[in-house]
Amino acid sequence: MKKSILVLLLSLFVIACGDNKKVEKVEKVESDPVTVQLTVVNKTGKAMKTNATWGVDVKDYWHTIENGDTYVMKSNTHDGAGTVFTLYPLAPDNKAGTAACDPNNGTAQQTYGYWNGAAHNVANWAKNVSNPTPQNHFPGQSWQFGIDVQNAGNVMTEIVTITIAEACTEE
Repeated sequence: MKKSILVLLLSLFVIACGDNKKVEKVEKVESDPVTVQLTVVNKTGKAMKTNATWGVDVKDYWHTIENGDTYVMKSNTHDGAGTVFTLYPLAPDNKAGTAACDPNNGTAQQTYGYWNGAAHNVANWAKNVSNPTPQNHFPGQSWQFGIDVQNAGNVMTEIVTITIAEACTEE
């Protein structure tokens, strides 16, 4: 009798432990739709770094646009603070071709916010004092880049082309 009970208990134990496979339900997680995008055309003569404080499902996203290429910066943030798209055009070489102009790079920014179910352009290239440009340059800046904007302010179809407006003389 003791043997029968022991065999029964061991059988139950083996059966209970033997089928220990957990079935996990894998939940498919989808990304939120893009809330803002900006098409950037780099015609500066050099590669240009870009940054989005919020990209698509990622914070602090960096990308380099090669000279002559076009890149679409995107964000899907739904935060009220939105995102800032920043472009960093590199200084051209001086007109003699012996050194880079000063400062080493420029900065162009466009700022977006998100509220009431939509993205909004809250600070454009001029309001963010993008420089050095013909509109915003400061003492010591010896070159300027140009910002040509199409569909200005449209959070999904704006296109910006960055060019060198003026190279510096010999330094």
